[in-house]
Amino acid sequence: MLLMLFLVLCALLTVRGTARAADPPPADTCTADRLKGATVDTAVEFVHRGSNVSSVTSVTDITVPANWEQAPHLSLDAHSFLYRAALRCLLGKGWQRGEETYTYDYEWRLKPLSVKPGKNEVRIHYEAVAWVQNLSTYEVGLWTLTARRDQWTIQLRRLPNLAKATWKNVAVRLGGPAALTALPPTAVGKGRAEVSWDKKKPDEAPQVEFRPPASQQWAAISQSPGHGWEMLGGGGVSGAFGIFATGILALIAGRRLRLGLGRNPLPAEEEALRGLRSWALILVLISLVVYLGDDLYGFLQSRFSWRSDYGPVVSLFSVMFIGVVLCFFGKLHRSLLIAVCALAACAAALYVSAEMSTSGLLPTSDFLIWGPGKKLALVFNSLPIFLCFLGLVSSGQRLLILGGRGLSQWAMAGVAAGASAMTLLWAYRSFGRSWERRTWLNDSVPNAPDAPQIRKYDQWWWWWFASDVMPVLADIAFFLTPLALVVALRVCRAEQYENDSFTPNASERTLLVIFFAVIVVPNYATYFGFSGYITTLVLGILAAWALLTVGRARSVLEQPAAGNAPLGQVILRTDRSELLRRARRYRELQFRLRRPVGDSSAERSESHEAVERKIERMDQCLPQGVRPIDLPFAFGPMASWWGNACRCALIASFIGLPATGLMYWLDVVGGDSWSLATESVTGFLTVVYEILYWQVTWVSGGFFLGALWRDLPGRNGPTKALSVAVAFAVPVGVHEIIAQMTGQGLQNTVPAVAAFASVMTFSGLVMDVQTFRTERRYRSSSAGLLVYIYRMPITSVAVLLAQLVALVTILKYFREGGSVWPFDMPGGDQNKKPEPD
Repeated sequence: MLLMLFLVLCALLTVRGTARAADPPPADTCTADRLKGATVDTAVEFVHRGSNVSSVTSVTDITVPANWEQAPHLSLDAHSFLYRAALRCLLGKGWQRGEETYTYDYEWRLKPLSVKPGKNEVRIHYEAVAWVQNLSTYEVGLWTLTARRDQWTIQLRRLPNLAKATWKNVAVRLGGPAALTALPPTAVGKGRAEVSWDKKKPDEAPQVEFRPPASQQWAAISQSPGHGWEMLGGGGVSGAFGIFATGILALIAGRRLRLGLGRNPLPAEEEALRGLRSWALILVLISLVVYLGDDLYGFLQSRFSWRSDYGPVVSLFSVMFIGVVLCFFGKLHRSLLIAVCALAACAAALYVSAEMSTSGLLPTSDFLIWGPGKKLALVFNSLPIFLCFLGLVSSGQRLLILGGRGLSQWAMAGVAAGASAMTLLWAYRSFGRSWERRTWLNDSVPNAPDAPQIRKYDQWWWWWFASDVMPVLADIAFFLTPLALVVALRVCRAEQYENDSFTPNASERTLLVIFFAVIVVPNYATYFGFSGYITTLVLGILAAWALLTVGRARSVLEQPAAGNAPLGQVILRTDRSELLRRARRYRELQFRLRRPVGDSSAERSESHEAVERKIERMDQCLPQGVRPIDLPFAFGPMASWWGNACRCALIASFIGLPATGLMYWLDVVGGDSWSLATESVTGFLTVVYEILYWQVTWVSGGFFLGALWRDLPGRNGPTKALSVAVAFAVPVGVHEIIAQMTGQGLQNTVPAVAAFASVMTFSGLVMDVQTFRTERRYRSSSAGLLVYIYRMPITSVAVLLAQLVALVTILKYFREGGSVWPFDMPGGDQNKKPEPD
């Protein structure tokens, strides 16, 4: 008990502790005269190519004399007041502007500041980075970047305390473009894209003006309010196009499926088609609310001259509205729907009352939250997230048409509550990391919850919470689209009623082409700040149609047989065991043909002719160019094309797990991405989205491969899979070419293509193994079965080489760490949202 009381007391003292653990250093120790013996090297470097936005990195090395009064303080803990005071003196930043007003430092320090004490000197190495997401001013290290519409200016800040220090070298590396002006004039540098000054005079602050590449410049313009292009940028009309176009194409697919029935739909078919149509309309609604709702609010605000900024409130109730719509679509029980509506109404009433009063119980446009308001703000912000997750779970269950076999109402509520709790927990933890980064030089204890500065920052953090999570929730909701398409196809497929249907009909192929273009093909193309999804969408549709056209012309089962009917319809009536028996007999005859029996040459010749006649009789029963061994490969392991689709999707779901882990590492963990993710308010949702994105890509690709197994070009599974991989690579490859030409970000497109090809090829191989699984009893091992299946050296070598190339590509990008994918507008969020002062 005494130990517990002691720990509680320590915790209270930690929370309520004062800001200063030591007396401040004397002011006369932080002057230019005391730092006259210091030396400074600083450089700033821009990186434009390979990213959708420009990044600027400042690298500074400062050496101070060991006899400087504050030099010993640099070896203290990073939270020490004396340590922060010494760095403020050297870096000239982080000064407090008043009792309750802070200067927030929005730069990112992906590498910690290092201090190396020496006998006569102390060395400080300091790196900072920012991403130019919009047109504004960025403080990065010792430099200030001013991004304007026509040109950008980078300038070294004047540091009074280092005015008499020795500046050995000052450099500006522009990353490609040449400088328009450079002050003071200098002839030192390496090429036109680098300007440097040796032994710079203390009274001169270097300044360089330049024009960035057009792609990164327009990316910043399209994200900047007040420049006329924000509504059309990636956060506006062009960003909404992806989900909007998916909804329209889903409507077209449902319409084609209904017309393909050739009759009035049965009750189950009507339910599935109605669910697909309703979900397509909800996608259209989500795209308009998420991407154009803030633009509508901005128009109304300017029209009616509202003084307060209610944008975050509009986002919060937009998320809540989407959640309520999803709950109604999911057909929750009446009592649960009443509870959902009551919660939404209570939240609206609570906010209105808080906005009209001065209680501070909720973050509003005018008043600061206090005491219980922090906990109430968490509950208030968790409600829209809970409603969205509840709506997503119930909507997914409705689309699956489980017939009462799914989760109970309370189980769905439990899943939604768990997901909401994880989202809020991640956001709460990221709040602490964000506060620590942005106040790293201030002299306040970061954990004092009642400090006015933290109260303001806390309100600012949760005030914009709904605006941050809304686009990610819309992206997660998108993953219900493949469920709607696949369930409609399952219920309405013609093979259930037509005995001679061995492959998808025309309307089903249309749905599969749309499925491939909107679900399988990646949709992250961005050019000049505008979404380029229309490029990959159109190319994905064309690639899928071309694949089907070539496949149906060369497919084994589409070859004309007796009565000019497709071979698939004729062979469909043959028992599977008979097909495998004929294939085995054909292989045995081929083996005997290569090794004729007989002691003399005459006997061997006679045996050879007899085997040839038997092979010829077997070939005469089939169209020209088709062999008995081709038929099992063409039909696949299951009795129907739907069975092949489901089996291949299941196989790809397991084979794709390592590929999902790889892409997750490259996108979220590798390089510096994890540092951004852990400080992102949407970190948990982004992790969930990333895992779902790639896993759905592999599974959907496997479903497409299995559904069209009997129509794809190629004699065996791996070659069929490679044809699908080629169709996948066409839109991604064109995006890669455009991105290379414009200097845009590639988003790990090369490892994505390699991983997709690898997953599809292995899935095709497993499909072939399962096709010949009954032959296992005739072989001594699994390796023997593979040798029996793939007795084609050229094909085997080609597949092996393709896998090796994919593996080498994946390992190369895995070792390099992938590309940094910014989360939550890093380095630009201070311009997207008002500063919390």
